[in-house]
Amino acid sequence: MTGIAWGRLSDRVGRKPAILCGILGMLSSVLVFGFSNSIAMAMISRSCIGFLNGNVGILRTVVAELVPERELQPQAFSLLPLTWSIGSIAGPIIGGFLSEPAKNYPSIFPQGSFFDRHPFALPNIFTAAILFMALVFGTLFLEETLVGHRHRYDPGREVGKKIEAFLSSIFTWFVSTEPACKHSPIPEDEETAPLASQSNNYSSTTKSSSPAAHHTHHPHAPLPWSQVLTRQSIYNIVLYFLIAIHVVSYDSILPVFFSTKPPNAKDPIRLPFHIPGGFGLSTAQIGLIYSVNAIITMLLQFLLYPPIARHYGSVKLLAVSAAVYPFIYFVTPYTLPIASQKWLYASWSVIILLKSITGVFAFTSSTILITNTASSIRVLGTLNGFATSTAAMGRAVGPSSFGWMFSLGQRSRGWTTIPWVGLTIVAVMMWVWIPKLVEGDGVDGESSSESSESSDDEGEEENGVEVIDGERARGIEFVETEREEGRLEEELEGECKKVKGRRRRLSMGSVGEQ
Repeated sequence: MTGIAWGRLSDRVGRKPAILCGILGMLSSVLVFGFSNSIAMAMISRSCIGFLNGNVGILRTVVAELVPERELQPQAFSLLPLTWSIGSIAGPIIGGFLSEPAKNYPSIFPQGSFFDRHPFALPNIFTAAILFMALVFGTLFLEETLVGHRHRYDPGREVGKKIEAFLSSIFTWFVSTEPACKHSPIPEDEETAPLASQSNNYSSTTKSSSPAAHHTHHPHAPLPWSQVLTRQSIYNIVLYFLIAIHVVSYDSILPVFFSTKPPNAKDPIRLPFHIPGGFGLSTAQIGLIYSVNAIITMLLQFLLYPPIARHYGSVKLLAVSAAVYPFIYFVTPYTLPIASQKWLYASWSVIILLKSITGVFAFTSSTILITNTASSIRVLGTLNGFATSTAAMGRAVGPSSFGWMFSLGQRSRGWTTIPWVGLTIVAVMMWVWIPKLVEGDGVDGESSSESSESSDDEGEEENGVEVIDGERARGIEFVETEREEGRLEEELEGECKKVKGRRRRLSMGSVGEQ
C-alpha cells in the first residue's frame, strides 16, 4: 500500500533519507513484534513493518542509478536477489535457534525469566541489532544517488569520509614506508584514481563544507503520472504482477502438496483429472527440498544469468520463463502417480532445476525491464515503488486464492487438478504482454519505445530545463566540478603540495612515485 508513496518521497528528498527512514521504521516494528503478547498487537506490528518500509523499490532504483550501463545491468541487478537468497537461508536458521530460548536452552534462560515470558523476543532483538548496524553503516557510508542531491551537505557522510581516511592512513602506514602527508591523510583510492575523479571528490567535499552548498541544488517536484506510467512501463508492471501471482502461489501450495497424505483405496487416483492427496513428506524433507532450491537459485543468479542476459537480452529470457512456467505447473500433480522411486526423484530434480532457472530469469529480467522503461531519472523511484506495490498485491491475492482452490480440489471427487490448471492459465497469460515488450535503453539513453519518447518530449515542454536525465546531469556535475576546481587548488596549494604532485603525475600517466 505504501510502496508508491515511499518511491515518490525518494524522488523528492533523495534515496538515502528514504532508505534510512525505512530501516528505522522496520527496526522499531520488529522490536514491537518481538514483544507482542496478543494476536492484535502482532498483526499491527507486522503491518507497520510493511507500512514504514519501502526499501525494496528504492534499492532497485539506487542500483539502476549506480549502474546505468545496460551491459552491466544483469550482473548489478543479480546482487539484490543473491543477497535475498542468502538471507532466506540464514534467517530461518537463526530464527529457529533463537526462538523459545527458555525451552531450548534452559540452563542459560531459566523458567520464569524475561525470555521465558517473551519467547520470540530474542530473534527479533537480533534482527533489530542487524538493522541498527545497517542504519549506522548507511548513515556513514551510503552515497546519495539522486541527481540534484548528490552534492548536498551530508553530516553522516562527512563523518564516514573521516573514518575512511583514518583507516586508509593506517593501512598505508602498514603497507608503505613512505611518510604520509603531514596535514591531510590521503585515502588509497584517491592516490590511484584519475585526476577528473579526484577533482569531483574534492569539489564535493569543498561544496559540502560551504554554507552556500545547502542552496546549490533544490529538490524538484516529481513528474506527473503520465510520465511515470508509460505504455512500456504498464506492460512490464502487468507482467510483474502476473509473475508474482503464479510464482508465489506455487511456492505456497507446493509444501502443502508435499505434506498431504498419499492417496488411499477409498479415494484412488483416477486419471486424467482426479489426483488426490500428496507425497506425505515430513517437515525436514520439505525443508531440505527448499534449501536445495535456494542454493541452486543463488548460484544461477550470480553465475548463469549475467552472461546469458548480456548475450540474449532480458526480453528473450523473460519469454523463456513464460514458456517453461506452464509446463512446470501442469506436470506437477502428474508426478504423484509415478510408481518408481528412481523416476520420481529424477522428475522432481528436473522440476526444481527448471523452477530455479525460470525464477531467476523472470524476476531479474522483469526488474531490469521495468527500470529501463523510466522516461526520466526523476520518476525512477516512483516507478519502482509502483511496481513493488503491484507485485505485493499479487503476492497477497495469489496464495489465498490458489490455496482455497487446492482445498476445494482435495474435497472434490474428480477435479483435484484445479489449482494446477489455474496456475497454468495465469502463466500462459504472460504471452498476451510479452510480444509487446521492447528492450529499453534505460534512463541514461534514449527509450526504445515510442511511448517513452513521447512522454519525455511532453515532460520537457512542460518542465523545460527542469527535466534532468542522465546525460544532462553528468554535464551539470562536470561544469560544477570545473567551477570549484580553481578555488580548491588555491586552498590546497600551500597545505598539501605533495598531493598536487601526485595528481599531476597521475594525470601524465606515471605509474610510480619517488
